[in-house]
Amino acid sequence: MQLWYQEETGNGFTGIMGRIPFFGAMAFALAIVVGSATAAEVELLDLPGEIDIVSIKGEITEGDSGRFYDLVKERDRITVILQSPGGLVKEALQIGAEIRIKNFATMVASDGECFSACGLIWVSGARRYMSPDSKIGFHAAYREENGEYKESGVANAEIGSFLTHLGLRIEAIRYFTVAGPDEFLLLTPERARSLGIDVYEQNGTELTTPEQAPTVDVYADRFVSYGILRSRCAGYLQMDADVVERAHLDAIKTGQAIAGNDAWVHIWTAMLEEAKAEINTKGPLLVCIKTEAQLRTQGQPTGIHGPSYACSKATTPSELAMCDDESIWAKDRAMNSIYFWIRDNVEPELRKRILGVQRIWLTDRNDCGANKECLNSVYDQRLQELKTIVIQ
Repeated sequence: MQLWYQEETGNGFTGIMGRIPFFGAMAFALAIVVGSATAAEVELLDLPGEIDIVSIKGEITEGDSGRFYDLVKERDRITVILQSPGGLVKEALQIGAEIRIKNFATMVASDGECFSACGLIWVSGARRYMSPDSKIGFHAAYREENGEYKESGVANAEIGSFLTHLGLRIEAIRYFTVAGPDEFLLLTPERARSLGIDVYEQNGTELTTPEQAPTVDVYADRFVSYGILRSRCAGYLQMDADVVERAHLDAIKTGQAIAGNDAWVHIWTAMLEEAKAEINTKGPLLVCIKTEAQLRTQGQPTGIHGPSYACSKATTPSELAMCDDESIWAKDRAMNSIYFWIRDNVEPELRKRILGVQRIWLTDRNDCGANKECLNSVYDQRLQELKTIVIQ
């Protein structure tokens, strides 16, 4: 069979970069006996393409991390192909750390097997590739003592710390370390997403990216974000409430379908507490601006279709430029709402002083002309000054 490799860069998904041939499980048949100390085969594959391919095949033993480091230390763009029954946790974590530091990708091929310590290497990838029939399995770390396997508290603590540093949440860490020594919990693409693990799912020549099939965490973040827009931001941003409501309901529906109701509630409630703490620290105005910007840059609807004024009536260079830059729309709407709130709610003497400063600010804004960077800057500075104003 052929497995196609595609790479994601800072500019997004760039397409097919090269082809990596695999020939099913038999081509990677293990050449070790259970309990042997044969080192894994760590080698650079001679394949065409712009991406270097490193294969780790066999049991992970003492010294494999050093061999891996020597092979990759002068290279920057690597995909690590894994086929291993596992091995020493210490060596696997060192290999995984090097992979994450250097932003390498990891892959378990269709019908490939990657168990125990090998799975720790795979999950370390900055981009993790797998197929629906890849066999990636996890269990707790164990040591052999007098012919019996006993769980290693020290090793499992090291694994938990490592996975935490990778950004995995507690549910994923538990999944990786709960099974006994004679069993594995297998990881499917669907299960990975339910645990908050981004995967690139290879199915024949088709590749599903994390953007196309997000994790449950992405939907939980959207659910909380839309909840903030609905409950705390309408007074500032004057969004289309129907758009926000539909997106809010879609996030909860999809998140529940991925994770199940109990896990879903646990995930989004934790995120909600973080959001509440941020509002208490920064104030709702700045959090509303940030939340709208995050959703918009993710390609999600925010119910904001323009600045506070009708662009058909825009005449000045700054007004015309703002109509052409959606990153300013929420800021302008917030500024407009604050202006009218001050006019209608602040006592006359203070109102006069604040609106006087506002007129000076408006002159500064118009002095930016069509310079969008300047326009964003003057809005950000003024909104920072007005962040204590709360509009329900």
